[in-house]
Amino acid sequence: MGYPVIPIRHNKKPALMSWQEYQNKSPVESSVRKWWQGNPTANIGIVTGKQSGIVVVDVDSDDGMNELEKYLPETMVTPVAQTPKGKHFYFAYTDGLVNRARVLQDCDVRTDGGYIIAPPGSNGNGGRYAWMPGLSIEEVKPSPMPEALRAALQMCTNINAVTRGEGNIPCATNPQQSITSRNIRFEKGSRDESLFSLANALVKSGMPTVDIGKYLIFFASHCTPPFPLTEVNAKISSALKRVETRKIGLTDALREWVSATWGNFSVTDAIQSVTSATLDDRAKVRVILSRLAKEGVIERIPKKNGWYRKVDTECEEMDFLNASVESTDIWLPFSLNRMVEIMPGNIIVVAGEPNAGKTGLLLNIAKYNMEKFGVQYFNSEMGASELRKRLENFNDVPLSFWKGMKAYERSGNFADAIKSGKGNINIIDFLEIHDNFYEVGGMLADIHDKLKGAIAIVALQKNKGADTGLGGFRSLEKPRLYLSVSPGTVKIVKAKNWKDSKKNPNGLQVGFKIAAGCILSQRGDWHKGD
Repeated sequence: MGYPVIPIRHNKKPALMSWQEYQNKSPVESSVRKWWQGNPTANIGIVTGKQSGIVVVDVDSDDGMNELEKYLPETMVTPVAQTPKGKHFYFAYTDGLVNRARVLQDCDVRTDGGYIIAPPGSNGNGGRYAWMPGLSIEEVKPSPMPEALRAALQMCTNINAVTRGEGNIPCATNPQQSITSRNIRFEKGSRDESLFSLANALVKSGMPTVDIGKYLIFFASHCTPPFPLTEVNAKISSALKRVETRKIGLTDALREWVSATWGNFSVTDAIQSVTSATLDDRAKVRVILSRLAKEGVIERIPKKNGWYRKVDTECEEMDFLNASVESTDIWLPFSLNRMVEIMPGNIIVVAGEPNAGKTGLLLNIAKYNMEKFGVQYFNSEMGASELRKRLENFNDVPLSFWKGMKAYERSGNFADAIKSGKGNINIIDFLEIHDNFYEVGGMLADIHDKLKGAIAIVALQKNKGADTGLGGFRSLEKPRLYLSVSPGTVKIVKAKNWKDSKKNPNGLQVGFKIAAGCILSQRGDWHKGD
């Protein structure tokens, strides 16, 4: 890919004495082969800076991650590697930054004169380097560094350099001029207000308090005349109180908004709901959300930067002492209702191979239960015309008979549409999913949570020869009755509530025929399969 690479020992030191020459040129392939022949277990180091075209921000802690997130747009996509302590964020090279540690809180910058260890490396103590899913340098190009981040890194680099006596701070009005002890003009009469404004700005920027103190001491000692150093801490304290007062108000607003929020939400959603969306507020919202996550009020959504969900701790207490123990009087094909009990709030799954008769079974369940239950039929494949033609095949009842069933076209988010409460049957034909089949268990759980005494009968596709539908054993968690349908055969995979405690229906199967897509007939008796 053209990156200048060097071998790095597991103590993070280069294995080459003259590695610096590769800041200005890339090594030839023969050299690289020779290096790793002599150091076969060496880590891969990428020389950062202009030659490689990358700058890396190395974050070493959660606090550092919170600090960095203030400057990262939610939509930004750039290579990111997990490190033994934190993360490496790869950006396209930008001039004007310095290779230095702790520029922001627990954040180092690696640019001209530096290098980083690339995945798959290790630190020799079991710590590994690995690309975040979908964010390897082979999958995405380094993104240009956000301007807000570049400005913050440059400002903090300059400030830290001055406090260490290493240089001057560029003047905002004239970048070619520097602020030094010779040209500072915070004079008596304006010193107090100027230093407080400076302290307030630095506190709002998120700079660590210790660095704010160094910066203010530098300016206070060079005012005309010098500002009393004993009063510097008072300026910092006042600035902290002002920002904290604003932050407390914002925190309360965010807590209230989160408490009324359901489902997943983004940082942008939170900003638009509780703030005027100023740059300062955006940064504070990110910090506050991170703190709420640490408190357990919300949690981050894995692999979705800037997304959270509320942690729902509310539970509805069961009145089990006064609960009814009567099962529902539901009709099920092939005398299943004489073998198993279906209680209010139960889920039944019908997992079937394509063209095995799932829809015919479900329409028969609807037909024979409409007099006692309110039936909702959700279909993801048939339109109104096709459904009508299917129902016309039931030659023992007129088409008008089906007025007792409400039919809907729907292919997803069934938990949002089902009819809750006792006396309702929700038939879902079928629950479509094309990848991430493990999510089936969560979908069934969402449906279960909304039933509140209603019954759901959910059809799933299954592969030939399998007992369970797509989603595998995850689809077995919530259902109290689970049927596996193959052409001509129905098998009871799971039955939790037996009509007769001495007769276990699990594993029983029966043959059947289906004519015209709807007329069922049983073949033989229920029996154990081979």
